Amino acid sequence: MSGLPETDEVDILLIGGGVAAAGAAEELRRQGFRGSVALATRESDPPYYRFYLTKDYLRGGIASDDLAVHSPEWWQDNDVQLWLRAPVLALDLEARTARIGRRSVRWGKALLATGANVRLLDCPGASLRGVHYLRTTWNADDLRKDLQTARDAVVVGGSFIAAETAASMAALGVRTSMVFPESAPLARSLGVPVGGIVEDELSRLGVAVRGSSIVKSLRGDDRVFTVVLADGTELRADVVVVGVGARPEVTLAKRSGLPLGATGGVLCDATLRTGHGQVWAAGDVCEFDSIRHGRRVRIEHDRVATAQGRHAARAMLGSDAPFDTYPYFWTTIGEDLHIDVLALDAPADEVTPLDPTAHRELLPRQPKRSGGTGGPAPAAFRYGAGGETVGYASINGALSLQAVQRELTRVRGAGVLPEEKP
Repeated sequence: MSGLPETDEVDILLIGGGVAAAGAAEELRRQGFRGSVALATRESDPPYYRFYLTKDYLRGGIASDDLAVHSPEWWQDNDVQLWLRAPVLALDLEARTARIGRRSVRWGKALLATGANVRLLDCPGASLRGVHYLRTTWNADDLRKDLQTARDAVVVGGSFIAAETAASMAALGVRTSMVFPESAPLARSLGVPVGGIVEDELSRLGVAVRGSSIVKSLRGDDRVFTVVLADGTELRADVVVVGVGARPEVTLAKRSGLPLGATGGVLCDATLRTGHGQVWAAGDVCEFDSIRHGRRVRIEHDRVATAQGRHAARAMLGSDAPFDTYPYFWTTIGEDLHIDVLALDAPADEVTPLDPTAHRELLPRQPKRSGGTGGPAPAAFRYGAGGETVGYASINGALSLQAVQRELTRVRGAGVLPEEKP
């Protein structure tokens, strides 16, 4: 591992420090590529799994080393150069060079996997001390330090990050409120019926859930102490955590002249190739022609990012296959609520409960979860659009993911299921 590059040329340059770039590095070596590979990132740590930041890591159950995608030895043994604290400042597509610090590095092929940045809270007082965002390990470290002396906290947003963080803070003994404009947490991502289960579980854990609420301002002298809602309600807050979504980090792509799409991502074809013949994209920045959706889409989930990184690596080595991995994601709220979603579009137009007795072919042979020590009972939901099934949500192991994959393959010709999560 090193900081700035010590070479002037690399065969394949992976730009970004997340799971998409890590997946590409792994796949390149798995496919037998023997050329030089370098991963350049602005971060100080090698690629790690961010989805644990709001869960086990925030609660103190695991250390930062446990988050790593690969051990330090893996990078050395596979001869992948890690350039840490080395953001790519400019990308010259014509000359095929990248400016990293004061050094210009020539590359043969490149992957843009620059991820996303958090959306900032836009209201008076949003810059007060005590207002946190969760994107990196040091974000989580700062938050955990503040929580040691906090009595009251407010989570702003109805996102995955918001719900997971609220559950973790309540588990740490902090009186936690969660405010968001939707009718239920995760309603925008999973639909109101699933969001209702999430809300019930958060309430059971001690979180005061306030849907249909908009933050008007934050008050404090130097540090936040009150969250003011649009209806005049004031909530005590020693700590505020903002989880209102993310924006694709496309600054480098824009500077280089790569075309962007309607969702703000880098335009790619079905193989994940960008408008430049030797540059691909993967992860949060990738807006690609999806053969399953029948349109361009951009998907912000770690599992998809990893799959796209691996697919882009194969494309760099000559594969012309379209990206065909069915979108899968998961979340855990506290200790007793686990949700798996395998769907083209969620929440889609229709979200309906699934009667397990009428769909025995989708049930697991042996239930994996029973609702823990008081969490929700297993339940399942069907996502539909125009009368057609586009996916399923499984609560606490109600469905077999492999069986769901087979069913979606039968009705929609779905692609491959992502690999098991770590």
